[in-house]
Amino acid sequence: MVNKSSILKKLKAGDRNIFKAYTSHCRYKGKWHKGIYIRRLTEFAALFITR
Repeated sequence: MVNKSSILKKLKAGDRNIFKAYTSHCRYKGKWHKGIYIRRLTEFAALFITR
């Protein structure tokens, strides 16, 4: 499943502008979930902003 990831494709192509794609994966049972969105923001900051 990771091989089909749009985020992985962007990173392999050298595109580091993945914020929107990364934070768009915030759904639980088909509905947008605020808690997951906040978790994605935290993960994104830890992985990409602090470096």
